[in-house]
Amino acid sequence: MAKEQTLNWDRAGTAMKKAARQAAFFAMGLLAARAVVFDRCAPFGVALAAACPWEYAAAAALGSVLGYLLPGTVTVPMHCLMALLAAMGIRWALREAASRFLRVKALFAALMAGIPMLCTGMIVFYVNSTGTSGAAYAVAEGLLAAGWGYFFSQTGDLLDHQLRQGNCLPQELTCAAFSAGVFLLALSALKIGPVSVGGILAVLITLYASEYSGVAGGSVSGVAAGACLSFSGSGLGGLAGAYGVGGLLAGLFAPMGRLAGACAFILSSAVATLPEALTTQRMDTLWEVAIAAVLYILLPERLTGRILGHFSISTASVGETPRAQDLRRTVVTRLDHAANALGNVADTLAQVGEKLDKSQQAHRQSALQVYSRTQASQNRRRLVQQFSVVRTILEEMASEFELFEHSDSTSASLVSEVLYEFSLQPLDVSCRVDRFERMTIEAMIVRGQGIQVNKAELTREISKVCGRTFSQPSISRTQTAWRLVFCERPQFRVIAASARHNCGDNMLCGDSTRCFEDGTGRYICILSDGMGAGGRAAVDGVMVSDLLTQLIEAGIGFDSALQIVNTAMGVKSGDESTATVDLVSADLYTGIIQFCKAGAAMSFVCRQGKVYPVDAPGLPVGILETAQFHCAQEELGDSDLLVMLSDGALCAGTKWICDLLAAPGDAKTPQELAEAIVAGAVARRSDGHDDDVTAVVLQLHAYRPAMETEEE
Repeated sequence: MAKEQTLNWDRAGTAMKKAARQAAFFAMGLLAARAVVFDRCAPFGVALAAACPWEYAAAAALGSVLGYLLPGTVTVPMHCLMALLAAMGIRWALREAASRFLRVKALFAALMAGIPMLCTGMIVFYVNSTGTSGAAYAVAEGLLAAGWGYFFSQTGDLLDHQLRQGNCLPQELTCAAFSAGVFLLALSALKIGPVSVGGILAVLITLYASEYSGVAGGSVSGVAAGACLSFSGSGLGGLAGAYGVGGLLAGLFAPMGRLAGACAFILSSAVATLPEALTTQRMDTLWEVAIAAVLYILLPERLTGRILGHFSISTASVGETPRAQDLRRTVVTRLDHAANALGNVADTLAQVGEKLDKSQQAHRQSALQVYSRTQASQNRRRLVQQFSVVRTILEEMASEFELFEHSDSTSASLVSEVLYEFSLQPLDVSCRVDRFERMTIEAMIVRGQGIQVNKAELTREISKVCGRTFSQPSISRTQTAWRLVFCERPQFRVIAASARHNCGDNMLCGDSTRCFEDGTGRYICILSDGMGAGGRAAVDGVMVSDLLTQLIEAGIGFDSALQIVNTAMGVKSGDESTATVDLVSADLYTGIIQFCKAGAAMSFVCRQGKVYPVDAPGLPVGILETAQFHCAQEELGDSDLLVMLSDGALCAGTKWICDLLAAPGDAKTPQELAEAIVAGAVARRSDGHDDDVTAVVLQLHAYRPAMETEEE
């Protein structure tokens, strides 16, 4: 009952949010239609309806229709309504085609607003024969509609995506400022005595922009607000310059406090507008500046900081991001070029080797020559294989660099300060944000002798300064430093448990397991079973699991790592060395589990109480010159299980394992399940032989707010 009530509340809340957004776009459409420039042009209602998201286009269009029909100063409202109807009709007809060109949807919005507005304006011009001034107004109206269609579209993207990062680029702030200027222009007609509401809000927005975005934000907002108000043709032509200078000086003095910024704006704008005010005997602009400055000083910061703080401009975004993106493209191009070159070398070497083998086979040779030729051929194939592996590694590195969108140098500086506070000397810190807005922090540090660091406390401090929630770091050591990798806390965490039985109660076991997080939101578990039992099998199993762990932690892909391990097994000794590989990769953000097997035994997943076997037959490493993973994929949720087994656990079949995992009355922990599987496999073996038995049980758990204080 409680669950149904919660679902009903969630649905009601979602419906209220949707209704509120529809109402907001209706109000914006009404205001945009009421914004008039040059005493006769009102293109902004059409621009908003053409640029807003399609699900809100009807509300924006209805608001614009009402705004155009209300009494006002627009000379010919009918052509605006026709342009609005044409824009909505064209947009509806082309909505599927437009979805294919999302990269240029701002240009699409500009065309959808500008073309109907220009066409209807020219029709009115030809019908009324108003002279060249009518044609000029029609062209200006079409251009304004196209321009603000572009601004509205870009601002919509900014509000929908970029504000989650906490800063925006100057180009995005400019679009937002000109979009807001339209609504200020509409509100400028609402007057309280000699001052207008739009004018007061314009000064307030400029002051807040100078506080949160510095000189750039104050200047851009001031120029945009002043320019939009000056379009009204009410003797306010100098506002763009006055507000622009005021915003610039307010941003310059913003670090000294709100009072200093407000005074700088008042003095600079007064100097710029005073001559015009004395000439026209209009002091309303000065009153608006004074009232807005007082409100700016008196309003508490908590009312505005959470919202307007999103519009802050990061210096890293202005200066470092383009250079970082250029460097990323250069690195990706170089890596791709090197990968192609190595691939060509491998192909050429293989072709030359084939021709040499054919030519030598045509001649009679002694046994020693045949043996020598065979060894040379094997060495050549291994060399070709290594070139191919290196090529694959470079391609994977290029793909990884391509995935990262930009670097955040501001967060990197903050992380460095936190490391210093924990007596850790950072050699290099990078904060990378990928296209999914996930941040990854990689730090190379030097830790002094005897220094103990609480990983949970370090993670909390780094999460605090970056404004994100990170998981505890994965740590690896190089010859000279420690490498720490923090990734954002995912949706799931993994509880891992294992149990093992040694064949004949030997001291050594041929099964080897490794479990770790790779620093990119994946939990990796490796189970390797060396062929046979005892010390020889233990060496093979440990070698395979350790090498794979080191390679994957270094960022090398699964297939490339397997090829390197296979080559290492082939040259380890003169005797044959083989081992199975069972690798599980759990994406902790999505719950998707990837099973990669090379000769490994069957695995099992228990999803919502139902058990499913997972099998991907193949050959172990060390047998052939090349090795290959056979893969399968499953998706798990909260409290679901997956079980990895060595082949010694399956000698008595699989039914009893499925029954054990699916038993509804036995609420076992992962450790109890692993021990029960091993004990059951040993007890059920009836062929008189013994073997190494290993069971690894992984259980996914969704993160909850209460868990944040549990990890120490």
